[in-house]
Amino acid sequence: MHRVFGQFLSRIFFALSIAVVPTLDARIGETPIQFVDRYGAPKDTAADKSSSSFNALVEGAIHHTYEYQGWKIRAAFLQVDGPAVRMDYQKIAMTGVNPKIQDFELQAIISANTPTGMTWKKIMYNNPDLPGNAFQKFAQGYFAGAIGEKMWQRSDGAILWLRSNLIVRLELPAAREYEAQLKATKDKKARESVPQFYRFRLDAISASQFFSISAFSLAPSSNLLSDNR
Repeated sequence: MHRVFGQFLSRIFFALSIAVVPTLDARIGETPIQFVDRYGAPKDTAADKSSSSFNALVEGAIHHTYEYQGWKIRAAFLQVDGPAVRMDYQKIAMTGVNPKIQDFELQAIISANTPTGMTWKKIMYNNPDLPGNAFQKFAQGYFAGAIGEKMWQRSDGAILWLRSNLIVRLELPAAREYEAQLKATKDKKARESVPQFYRFRLDAISASQFFSISAFSLAPSSNLLSDNR
């Protein structure tokens, strides 16, 4: 009897917990105007206004931070009126608030980012920012799982990443595509900026050979002088 009653109370507590979770219904892919409609004007930080890539969700993107019922939602947009291609959810640090994201809170975020007809599936952890072969990736996934790193993929390719149970990151494939293009552009500029040393070397060799030949042709030959004697 006590066991049944305990299970009953647990179910009630779980239902109430879900009921008090804020409706985190800003979706990845929505525009800044839609974010404002849901959360109000952004409360941008110095990191949002900085041009540094250190704190950027996406280098070179437009960043905005929103606050809503104890949560901070930071989003990156590639255009002023374009869709959010990457965003982070995390709790605002407050006394008495557990910063770790609970299962029911994660489910609320997943539900808000599941459009009609789409589904999520759990995938092996794979941080694209960390290099490595298949074995190294497997090891990374093992250790990441031990500290609460998990990943899911939506049917359209979007990724949801639970980071150490403290941050939920969502991103569209467009975020990685943009970063790949940005890297390719940087690599190209870096290659083009390298001085063409080989040209200078060839020129130097040609010049030295020219002067050697000229000096040889102008200098009297010792053999010829001895013959004349």
